[in-house]
Amino acid sequence: MNPSVSLCLDGSLPAALHAGAVDLRGSARRSHSSSCEEGRPFSFNHALDSLSSCAASTDLKSGSCVHAAAIKRGFDADVIVGNTLLNFYSKCRRVVDAAKVFEYMPERTVVSWTSMMSAFCELGESDRVISMYRQMLQEVDSNEFSLSVLLKACARKGDPRLVESVHCCVVKGGHGMDGFLSNALVGAYAKSGCRLVAERLIGESEGGDVVSWTSLISRAVEEGEVETAMSYFFRMQEDGVAPNEITILSVLRACSLINGLLVFKWIQGLIMKVGWCLDDFVLNSLLEMYLVNGYFFEGMQIFCNYMFLGEDRYLQPETLAVILQGCCRSSFLELGKQMHCYLIKKKAFPSLVVQNSLINFYAENGHAHSALELFKRMPVKDIVSWNSIISCLARNGNYSEALLLFKKIHCNGGNEPSRPDFVTVLAMLQACSEMSSSQLGQMFHGYITKTGLVCDVFVQNSLIDMYGRTGRLDLAKSVFQDMQIKDLPSYNSLITALGINGAGPSALRAFDKLKELKTIQPNGVTFINVLSACGHAGMVEEGLRIFYSMKREYGVEPSMEHFACVVDLLARSGKLEEALAFIKVMPTVPGPTVWGALLGACAIHNRIDVAEESAKWLSLLDPQGKAWRVGMSNVYASVGRWEDSWKVRAELEEFDGKEAAWSSVAVRGEDVKFMVNDTKHPQSRRIYEVLTTLTNHVKL
Repeated sequence: MNPSVSLCLDGSLPAALHAGAVDLRGSARRSHSSSCEEGRPFSFNHALDSLSSCAASTDLKSGSCVHAAAIKRGFDADVIVGNTLLNFYSKCRRVVDAAKVFEYMPERTVVSWTSMMSAFCELGESDRVISMYRQMLQEVDSNEFSLSVLLKACARKGDPRLVESVHCCVVKGGHGMDGFLSNALVGAYAKSGCRLVAERLIGESEGGDVVSWTSLISRAVEEGEVETAMSYFFRMQEDGVAPNEITILSVLRACSLINGLLVFKWIQGLIMKVGWCLDDFVLNSLLEMYLVNGYFFEGMQIFCNYMFLGEDRYLQPETLAVILQGCCRSSFLELGKQMHCYLIKKKAFPSLVVQNSLINFYAENGHAHSALELFKRMPVKDIVSWNSIISCLARNGNYSEALLLFKKIHCNGGNEPSRPDFVTVLAMLQACSEMSSSQLGQMFHGYITKTGLVCDVFVQNSLIDMYGRTGRLDLAKSVFQDMQIKDLPSYNSLITALGINGAGPSALRAFDKLKELKTIQPNGVTFINVLSACGHAGMVEEGLRIFYSMKREYGVEPSMEHFACVVDLLARSGKLEEALAFIKVMPTVPGPTVWGALLGACAIHNRIDVAEESAKWLSLLDPQGKAWRVGMSNVYASVGRWEDSWKVRAELEEFDGKEAAWSSVAVRGEDVKFMVNDTKHPQSRRIYEVLTTLTNHVKL
C-alpha cells in the first residue's frame, strides 16, 4: 500500500499530508478527479467515480492518492467507499492492501466479504476463501455471488465433498438455479471429477447455457475422454446453444487428441461457418492442431491463406515457433529460411520463443554457423537459448565452440540471467562422447557432482553412455552401481557400454539381471543393444536365441533394426551365406540397414560376390546413399581392384548437398580434425600407417 495511505489509516494524517499524499492538484488530478482540477470540493461521488476509474485502468498510484483524500474527508468510513476501495486494490492485484482496508472497515456487507473472497480466490488461496466464508456467515447472509466464489475455490481444491456441501447451502438458502450460480455449480462438479452430476444439473436447468456446456467439454478433454467431449459438443448444438471462443478452443484440443485429418477438416469448416476464423486464439490453436500432429502442408496452407489476407498479425510467437519446428521435422531448409525472412519483415524479434526455435531449426538442418550467428545477435538470452546453441554445436561436431560457450555461461560473473542446468550438462556429455575424451568427461562428472545434478537419472544414464563410448567401462559400471533408482534406459546404457567395448558376456549378464526385475520389461531398444553386443563379441548362438525369444517371451515385434543386427551378427562371424539366407526369409522387405550390415562385413572377409549382391539392392533402395558406396569402394580396395574402387568413389562426387566427411580426436586436450582421403594433413603419413595396422588387426 502507498506509505501515505498507511499513515492515514494509522491515524497519522499530518505525516501523510507532509508526504504529499493528498495533493489533489497533483496525482489526484491524474486519477480523473476533474472536479478538483476545476477547484470544486472533493465530494463523496467524486471519490467513487475516481476510484472506479482508477480500478478500470489499474492506476495504483493515482488511486492511492484518491484513497488518501477520501480518508482526509472521512469518506472511508462509508461502506460503499470501502467496497469500492476493495475492488480497486483487488483489480491492481494488491490483496494485502485490500485486506488492510477490509480490516479497518467499520461496517462490512456481503459485497465486502465477496470482494475479499474473490481477491483471495484469484490468487489460488482456496483455504483462505473457505475460512472467510465461514467468518462471513457470523455477520451477514450469503448471496449468489459469494456462493459462486466459494464454488470456484472448492473446484480448485478438487474435493467433490466440498462442492456437495456448497450445493446443499444453495438449495437450503433458496437461491435460484438459473444463470451464473448454476454455471458455477456445473463447473465445480466437472472440475471435481463429477461430470455425471454436472450433466444432470444441466438437464435440470432446461438445457444449460454455453458456460455450463463448455465446463463439461473442457473437463472431459482434460480427462482424455475425447469421445465424451465431442458428444457433449453435439448435444449442446442440438439444444440450440451456440459455442463461444472457449468452447471452440476445447473442441480443438479434443480434435488434436483424435489426430485424424477428416476430423481436423470438419472442425476447420465449423470454425469458418460460425465466424471464429479471425479470432487470434482460435487461429493459433487451429494451426497448432495441424502442425503438432504432423499435417505440415495443411497447416502451412492455412498460414499462407491468412498471410495473403493480411490476417497473420494475429499469430502468436508460440505458433510461429511450432511452424519452425514443423520445418525441422520435414527437413524443409528453404521454407525455414523463408520463414526467417518473414519473421524479420513482421518484426517478430525480439521473441525468445521464436529465436530459440530458429536456432533449433538451423541446428537440425546442419547449419551450425547460421545458428551461432543468430545466437550472437540475440539481445537477451535465456537458458533455453544457451542449451539450444550448445546442443547445436555439439551435434554438428563443433565441440571446441560448445565447450567455450559452456565456460562462458558458467563463468559469466552474473552478466547472464542463466546458469547451466541438466539439459546443458547432457549436451556436453554428448560432446565428450563424440570426442572420445574420457578426461574431459571426468571433469564434467566432477562438475555435475559439485552442482548436485548427479542425482538426476537422465544425467546418470548419460554418464554411463559417455564412459562406455570413451572406453572407461570401470567408471560406467561404477556410475550404474551407485544409482539409487535405475530405469530401463539405465540398463540399456550399461548394455550398450559393455557391448561396444567387446564385453559381450557381461552385457548378457546385465540383460539377465534386467529380466529378473518385475517392474521393468525390456523393449525394442534393449534387444538392439543386446544383439549388437553379441555381434561385437562373436556370440552367434546366444544372439540368435535372444532374437527368437523377443516376440515369443516378451511380445516385442522385431523391427528392421533387429533384423539388421542379426545379419551383422552372422556376417561378422564369417557366416555370410547364412546371413544372406536369413535376409531372403525375412517376413518384410529388407531395408538399406539390413543390406548395409551385410556389405559392411564383406570388407572384413573379402567376399566380393556378396558385396556386389548387397550393392545391387542398395542402389535400388538408397540410390543416393553415400555410406554404402564408401563401403563398396573399400571392399574393392581390399582385394586390389583399384579401378572399380575409384569408379565407385567417382559416383560419390555426383551427389552434392553434404560437406566432405571428417573425423576428430582429442590429443592431450587438443581437438585434431582430419578429412576422408586427407593427404594434406601434416601427419598424414603417420595416420595412414596406424590405420593400416589397425585394419590388419581387425581382419585378424
